[in-house]
Amino acid sequence: MAANNVSDHKVILLVDDDTQFLSLGQELLEYLGYQALTASHADAALEIFRQQQRRIDLVIMDFNLPQVNGYQLLHQLQSIAPQVKVIIASGFFGQEEIDRFWHAGVAGIISKPFRAKQLQAEISKVLEG
Repeated sequence: MAANNVSDHKVILLVDDDTQFLSLGQELLEYLGYQALTASHADAALEIFRQQQRRIDLVIMDFNLPQVNGYQLLHQLQSIAPQVKVIIASGFFGQEEIDRFWHAGVAGIISKPFRAKQLQAEISKVLEG
């Protein structure tokens, strides 16, 4: 486990429809010292978030989810908890999408694929805020 005070007891909800990425992402987050909750679609993410929002320090979610895009899920999470911290992850960001997400209130953006060091840096930046 990584020795990092920021990660101590922090809970991250990871949302991605790619189950292989979800599994690897969970392992990576746990390696970095976080507790990871996972959801493979927006409905599951919303259910977990509603039930455990007081425990969840951060949501990392894919932009391209089936049936719901990242903007829609972001707004649904914000309607439950306006202070929610969200990092958007995707391999397909144009400047217009990046600007739109910043304007919508995301706390961070990371391009996939990412390395552990990049993920840790983005998480630390958001959580240390």
